Amino acid sequence: MANKRKEDRFVERNNVSIKPYLHANNGIGINAYTRDISLGGAKIFTKELFYVGSHIKVQIELTGTGELITLEGEVKWLNVKIDEDLFELGVEFRHRISNSILCLIKHIYQGDSRIPASIT
Repeated sequence: MANKRKEDRFVERNNVSIKPYLHANNGIGINAYTRDISLGGAKIFTKELFYVGSHIKVQIELTGTGELITLEGEVKWLNVKIDEDLFELGVEFRHRISNSILCLIKHIYQGDSRIPASIT
C-alpha cells in the first residue's frame, strides 16, 4: 500500500503540552509526547482523550534544538492503546507562516542552507 503522507516523518520523542483550542489560553496543558513528527503533523501519545475532529493547541519542546514551538492542529485519527493506558492521536498541524513553523522546519532539516533564517 502506498504512503499517502505529504511530508516525511521523523521518529522522534518530544515533550508536548496539549490544550483544547477553545481553552488554549486557560490553565495548564495536558502532558503528552510525540512518537514521530513532520512538517504536516505528528503522532502524539497522551493519557487524555481527544476526539477525532478536535481542534487543539500543541506546544512542542523540540528535542534536537530545545526550542519551544506552539502550533494549532486537528485530531485526524485516534487509537486506544489499552495495554499502555494511552491514547494515540494523529494530529495534522494547521500552519500559519510563523516563527514556530520556521523553527520546526529548521529542526527537521538541520543544516540545509536553503532554509531562511527568519520570516519578516
